Amino acid sequence: MLRAIILTLLVISTLTSGSPVKSKRNGLRKFPDTFRFGTATASYQVEGAWNVDGKTENIWDRLSHTKPREGGEIGIVMSAGWIEPESEEHAEAANDALQFDLGQYAHPIFSENGDWPQVMKDYISAKSAAQGFYRSRLPQFTAEEVALIKGSSDFFGLNHYTTTIAYRNESLDGLHPSPSYPDDMNTGQYQPSNWVGSYPGTTWLKVVPWGFRKLLNKIREEYGNPPVYITENGCATGVGLMDDNRVAYYKAYLASMMDAMDEGCDVQLYTAWSLMDNFEWYFGYDDRFGLYEVDYNVEERTRTPRKSAYFYKELLRTRTLDPSYEPDMSIPMEIDIGH
Repeated sequence: MLRAIILTLLVISTLTSGSPVKSKRNGLRKFPDTFRFGTATASYQVEGAWNVDGKTENIWDRLSHTKPREGGEIGIVMSAGWIEPESEEHAEAANDALQFDLGQYAHPIFSENGDWPQVMKDYISAKSAAQGFYRSRLPQFTAEEVALIKGSSDFFGLNHYTTTIAYRNESLDGLHPSPSYPDDMNTGQYQPSNWVGSYPGTTWLKVVPWGFRKLLNKIREEYGNPPVYITENGCATGVGLMDDNRVAYYKAYLASMMDAMDEGCDVQLYTAWSLMDNFEWYFGYDDRFGLYEVDYNVEERTRTPRKSAYFYKELLRTRTLDPSYEPDMSIPMEIDIGH
C-alpha cells in the first residue's frame, strides 16, 4: 500500500550489511548484530491532517515542514508486490508488469543507465502513435535530468505485502480504456483462489512469502544490490488480540527475507507495519494491521498489545527468528531497558 507519510520508529543500532546466522538448534536464525529493526505507522492515518477539525501541530508535523539537517541519509520508498508469471510463456508479461509497477520509480534512480524502463518507453510510444498522438504520452527525460536523478537515493526503501500472477493473451484486447495505464501495460494479474488470505475478510492480501524473496533478489540483480530498507511489511487481521495469522505471516516473511540475505541481498533494516491499528485508506478501520489493537469504541482509544507484539518484542530482544516461539501473554508488556 502506498503511504505518503511514514513515521518510522527504529530500534537503533549501528548500520552495516551482513548475513543471518543459522543455528543448528530448532531452526533458529540469528540476525547480524548490526541489523536494524523498527515499527512503522503514519501520523496522518492515526491523527488526520495537521490543520483539520481543530487538530494542532505535533512533532511530526513540525519535522515534515522543516528543512532536514545535513549529514543524514535521503532515500525513496516504493511499494511493490512480486509479480510471478503464470507459466514460462508469460515470463515477459510478468517482467513488463514489474517494470511498469516498480521499475517506473526504481529504474531512473537505481539502474546503471537511469531513465524510464525501456519497455515503458517502447510500449507507450507505440500506443501513443496508434492513438494519434504526435509524440509519446510518456514524458522524456533530458540527459541532464537522467544524470540528476540517477543515484540520487542513499537506500532502496521497500513496502511489500503480497504477490500476484501475471499473464498476457487475447482476452486483454479491448479490456481496458484506451489510453490508460493498464492498457499501456497490457498485462493481466490475479491471485489464485487457493492462496491463503491473511484473514477471512481480506480481498487482496494473500500470504505468499516466497514472493518476498524473489522480489529482493530481483532488486539485487537489476539495480546493483543497493542497501534495502524494508519500510513496511505486515498483514491485516480482524478484531482480537490472538492474531496467530499475523505471527505466522511475520515468521514466514522474515524467513524469506533472511533467505534473500543469505543469497547476497543487502537488506539492512526491517520495519513492521504497523505499530497500531489505523485508518487503512479504502478499507477504513476494517483491516487491522497493528501490533497493538486500538479500541475505537471508547474515547480513550485504548491500545492493547496483541500476540504479535509479544512475538516482535522477543525478536528484537534476541535478534533471533525462532519459528517455534510462543509468547506468554499473561506477562504484562513492558519496556526492556537496553533493548
